[in-house]
Amino acid sequence: MTMQKHKDTIEWAAGLFEGEGNIYRNDERRIFAMSVKMKDEDIIKRFHAVVKLGRVKARKIKEPYNYPFWEWVLTRTNDILYLANKFLPYMGERRTKLIKKAIKNKVLRNKPRRELKSVPKCGYMKKGEISSRGARRHVRKGEKPCSICAENQRLYLRKWRKAFFKANQ
Repeated sequence: MTMQKHKDTIEWAAGLFEGEGNIYRNDERRIFAMSVKMKDEDIIKRFHAVVKLGRVKARKIKEPYNYPFWEWVLTRTNDILYLANKFLPYMGERRTKLIKKAIKNKVLRNKPRRELKSVPKCGYMKKGEISSRGARRHVRKGEKPCSICAENQRLYLRKWRKAFFKANQ
């Protein structure tokens, strides 16, 4: 009896995801992700070629087993929602519930940004002060930062980034 060569299709990818995959949300690290982990590099790379999303990483399990494995990871929210909806028709009952729950929780968590009121110059800070205090104060009050506070915050962030990258070279 010979094995037929299968076609790499979205149905095949959905089946692999149902058996080996995971969809999760970690609020502490602010991550929403899909992943597939296994020892077979060729299978993970074929999966990646079919779904055309995410990235493949080589990993190594810590002691005592210490064997290498491969992981496909997708963390872009829009891509996760797209791929999860493509996989749903091919999932089993239990996995369908888990995916729908993860999607529902993620969609509910994405609240629209509040609309900030525009204000004229506030007089809270002088032009050229390198600080983000004024901009933070405006946002706390539900206002869009005035031009002076916004410029001072840009100067502050520019100075901070320069110091940060200089320290981490």
